[in-house]
Amino acid sequence: MTTVPPERERLQAALDHLTDALENHMEACLARTGEADAGVQAAYTALRHAAERYDDLLFEVRDEVTPWEFPEGPHVDIEYENAEAEPAAVGVFVRRDYDITEHDELLRAGREAYGELYPAHPREAAEADVSHAGRALYQLLHAYGVDGLDQRAEPSGLLSRGGTVWVQELAEGDTETLVDEPFAIVDDEMLIYRLDEVIEPDGDL
Repeated sequence: MTTVPPERERLQAALDHLTDALENHMEACLARTGEADAGVQAAYTALRHAAERYDDLLFEVRDEVTPWEFPEGPHVDIEYENAEAEPAAVGVFVRRDYDITEHDELLRAGREAYGELYPAHPREAAEADVSHAGRALYQLLHAYGVDGLDQRAEPSGLLSRGGTVWVQELAEGDTETLVDEPFAIVDDEMLIYRLDEVIEPDGDL
Protein backbone atom coordinates (compact mmCIF):
# COMPACT_ATOMS: atom_id res chain seq x y z
CA MET A 1 0.00 0.00 0.00
CA THR A 2 1.40 3.39 -1.03
CA THR A 3 1.53 6.05 1.65
CA VAL A 4 0.89 9.63 0.56
CA PRO A 5 3.39 12.05 2.16
CA PRO A 6 1.71 14.52 4.54
CA GLU A 7 3.18 17.45 2.61
CA ARG A 8 1.49 16.28 -0.59
CA GLU A 9 -1.82 15.83 1.22
CA ARG A 10 -1.68 19.37 2.58
CA LEU A 11 -0.69 20.88 -0.75
CA GLN A 12 -3.30 18.90 -2.63
CA ALA A 13 -6.02 20.01 -0.23
CA ALA A 14 -4.97 23.65 -0.63
CA LEU A 15 -4.82 23.24 -4.41
CA ASP A 16 -8.28 21.66 -4.51
CA HIS A 17 -9.60 24.57 -2.44
CA LEU A 18 -7.97 27.01 -4.85
CA THR A 19 -9.38 25.36 -7.98
CA ASP A 20 -12.84 25.33 -6.39
CA ALA A 21 -12.47 29.03 -5.64
CA LEU A 22 -11.42 29.69 -9.24
CA GLU A 23 -14.48 27.83 -10.53
CA ASN A 24 -16.77 29.73 -8.17
CA HIS A 25 -15.23 33.05 -9.20
CA MET A 26 -15.73 32.27 -12.88
CA GLU A 27 -19.36 31.29 -12.32
CA ALA A 28 -19.98 34.44 -10.26
CA CYS A 29 -18.47 36.60 -13.00
CA LEU A 30 -20.60 34.93 -15.66
CA ALA A 31 -23.72 35.48 -13.55
CA ARG A 32 -22.95 39.06 -12.48
CA THR A 33 -25.86 41.48 -12.48
CA GLY A 34 -24.00 44.78 -12.15
CA GLU A 35 -20.69 46.51 -11.54
CA ALA A 36 -20.89 45.99 -7.77
CA ASP A 37 -22.29 42.47 -7.84
CA ALA A 38 -22.11 41.08 -4.30
CA GLY A 39 -21.60 37.52 -5.54
CA VAL A 40 -18.55 38.52 -7.58
CA GLN A 41 -17.03 40.41 -4.67
CA ALA A 42 -17.58 37.49 -2.30
CA ALA A 43 -16.07 35.07 -4.82
CA TYR A 44 -13.11 37.40 -5.32
CA THR A 45 -12.42 37.51 -1.59
CA ALA A 46 -12.65 33.71 -1.30
CA LEU A 47 -10.34 33.28 -4.31
CA ARG A 48 -7.80 35.70 -2.89
CA HIS A 49 -7.75 33.86 0.44
CA ALA A 50 -7.42 30.46 -1.26
CA ALA A 51 -4.56 31.69 -3.46
CA GLU A 52 -2.71 33.18 -0.50
CA ARG A 53 -3.20 29.99 1.50
CA TYR A 54 -1.74 27.85 -1.28
CA ASP A 55 1.14 30.27 -1.85
CA ASP A 56 2.01 30.36 1.86
CA LEU A 57 1.81 26.59 2.23
CA LEU A 58 3.98 25.99 -0.84
CA PHE A 59 6.65 28.24 0.62
CA GLU A 60 6.34 26.59 4.03
CA VAL A 61 6.84 23.02 2.84
CA ARG A 62 9.05 23.48 -0.24
CA ASP A 63 10.50 27.01 -0.13
CA GLU A 64 8.80 27.66 -3.47
CA VAL A 65 6.51 30.48 -4.52
CA THR A 66 3.84 31.21 -7.10
CA PRO A 67 3.95 34.21 -9.48
CA TRP A 68 1.02 35.84 -7.69
CA GLU A 69 1.34 39.04 -5.69
CA PHE A 70 -1.01 40.16 -2.93
CA PRO A 71 -1.52 43.65 -1.49
CA GLU A 72 0.27 44.11 1.82
CA GLY A 73 -1.46 45.15 5.01
CA PRO A 74 -4.40 43.84 7.02
CA HIS A 75 -7.12 45.86 5.25
CA VAL A 76 -8.64 45.28 1.85
CA ASP A 77 -10.84 48.18 0.78
CA ILE A 78 -13.19 47.82 -2.18
CA GLU A 79 -15.01 50.94 -3.28
CA TYR A 80 -17.69 51.55 -5.89
CA GLU A 81 -19.46 54.76 -6.83
CA ASN A 82 -22.15 55.57 -9.39
CA ALA A 83 -21.53 59.21 -10.28
CA GLU A 84 -24.52 59.34 -12.65
CA ALA A 85 -27.18 58.48 -10.07
CA GLU A 86 -29.78 61.13 -9.24
CA PRO A 87 -31.90 59.49 -6.53
CA ALA A 88 -34.95 61.00 -4.91
CA ALA A 89 -34.46 58.87 -1.80
CA VAL A 90 -31.64 56.67 -0.54
CA GLY A 91 -31.12 53.92 2.00
CA VAL A 92 -27.85 53.46 3.90
CA PHE A 93 -27.11 49.86 4.89
CA VAL A 94 -24.30 49.20 7.37
CA ARG A 95 -22.80 45.90 8.49
CA ARG A 96 -19.82 45.42 10.82
CA ASP A 97 -18.50 42.04 11.95
CA TYR A 98 -16.60 41.24 15.15
CA ASP A 99 -15.07 38.27 16.90
CA ILE A 100 -15.82 38.18 20.62
CA THR A 101 -12.35 37.61 22.03
CA GLU A 102 -12.91 38.47 25.71
CA HIS A 103 -16.37 37.67 27.02
CA ASP A 104 -15.72 39.15 30.47
CA GLU A 105 -14.40 42.39 28.96
CA LEU A 106 -17.51 42.66 26.81
CA LEU A 107 -19.73 42.31 29.87
CA ARG A 108 -17.64 44.88 31.74
CA ALA A 109 -17.91 47.35 28.86
CA GLY A 110 -21.66 46.77 28.60
CA ARG A 111 -22.07 47.48 32.31
CA GLU A 112 -20.02 50.66 31.99
CA ALA A 113 -22.28 51.76 29.15
CA TYR A 114 -25.31 51.02 31.34
CA GLY A 115 -23.77 53.19 34.05
CA GLU A 116 -23.37 56.10 31.65
CA LEU A 117 -26.98 55.77 30.53
CA TYR A 118 -28.35 55.42 34.06
CA PRO A 119 -25.88 57.14 36.41
CA ALA A 120 -28.34 57.12 39.31
CA HIS A 121 -28.66 53.32 39.28
CA PRO A 122 -26.42 51.23 41.57
CA ARG A 123 -23.69 48.98 40.16
CA GLU A 124 -25.77 45.94 41.05
CA ALA A 125 -28.42 47.09 38.59
CA ALA A 126 -25.87 47.14 35.77
CA GLU A 127 -24.65 43.66 36.71
CA ALA A 128 -28.19 42.34 36.77
CA ASP A 129 -29.11 43.95 33.46
CA VAL A 130 -25.96 43.03 31.50
CA SER A 131 -25.74 39.30 32.08
CA HIS A 132 -24.87 38.09 28.57
CA ALA A 133 -23.13 39.23 25.39
CA GLY A 134 -26.28 40.28 23.56
CA ARG A 135 -27.33 42.61 26.35
CA ALA A 136 -23.81 44.05 26.59
CA LEU A 137 -23.87 44.88 22.89
CA TYR A 138 -27.33 46.39 23.25
CA GLN A 139 -26.15 48.75 25.99
CA LEU A 140 -22.97 49.66 24.09
CA LEU A 141 -24.98 50.51 20.98
CA HIS A 142 -27.58 52.33 23.05
CA ALA A 143 -24.92 54.46 24.72
CA TYR A 144 -22.47 55.07 21.88
CA GLY A 145 -24.08 54.10 18.58
CA VAL A 146 -22.54 52.02 15.81
CA ASP A 147 -19.48 54.24 15.35
CA GLY A 148 -18.92 54.47 19.09
CA LEU A 149 -19.02 50.69 19.40
CA ASP A 150 -16.45 50.38 16.62
CA GLN A 151 -14.15 52.88 18.35
CA ARG A 152 -14.41 50.94 21.63
CA ALA A 153 -14.24 47.46 20.08
CA GLU A 154 -10.80 46.31 21.23
CA PRO A 155 -11.04 47.34 24.91
CA SER A 156 -14.56 45.87 24.93
CA GLY A 157 -13.35 42.39 24.04
CA LEU A 158 -14.19 42.64 20.35
CA LEU A 159 -11.93 42.10 17.34
CA SER A 160 -13.10 43.81 14.17
CA ARG A 161 -13.39 41.63 11.07
CA GLY A 162 -14.33 44.52 8.82
CA GLY A 163 -17.56 45.88 7.47
CA THR A 164 -19.44 47.28 4.53
CA VAL A 165 -21.54 50.35 3.83
CA TRP A 166 -24.04 50.38 0.97
CA VAL A 167 -25.90 53.45 -0.24
CA GLN A 168 -28.61 52.66 -2.74
CA GLU A 169 -31.47 54.42 -4.43
CA LEU A 170 -34.86 53.63 -2.95
CA ALA A 171 -37.70 52.75 -5.26
CA GLU A 172 -41.27 53.85 -4.63
CA GLY A 173 -42.64 52.00 -1.62
CA ASP A 174 -39.22 50.92 -0.30
CA THR A 175 -39.45 53.24 2.70
CA GLU A 176 -42.47 51.28 3.92
CA THR A 177 -40.23 48.24 4.55
CA LEU A 178 -38.02 50.03 7.09
CA VAL A 179 -39.38 48.29 10.20
CA ASP A 180 -40.66 44.93 8.97
CA GLU A 181 -38.06 44.01 6.31
CA PRO A 182 -35.24 46.56 6.48
CA PHE A 183 -32.72 44.58 4.42
CA ALA A 184 -35.06 42.80 2.01
CA ILE A 185 -34.78 45.63 -0.51
CA VAL A 186 -30.98 45.51 -0.86
CA ASP A 187 -30.31 45.49 -4.61
CA ASP A 188 -26.88 46.00 -6.19
CA GLU A 189 -28.59 47.26 -9.35
CA MET A 190 -29.75 50.28 -7.32
CA LEU A 191 -26.34 50.87 -5.76
CA ILE A 192 -24.99 54.42 -5.62
CA TYR A 193 -22.00 53.94 -3.35
CA ARG A 194 -20.34 51.01 -1.61
CA LEU A 195 -17.27 50.68 0.58
CA ASP A 196 -16.05 47.33 1.93
CA GLU A 197 -13.36 47.02 4.58
CA VAL A 198 -12.06 43.48 5.07
CA ILE A 199 -9.73 42.84 7.99
CA GLU A 200 -7.83 39.59 7.74
CA PRO A 201 -7.03 38.05 11.13
CA ASP A 202 -3.51 36.82 11.87
CA GLY A 203 -3.06 33.12 11.28
CA ASP A 204 -6.19 32.77 9.18
CA LEU A 205 -4.29 31.88 6.02
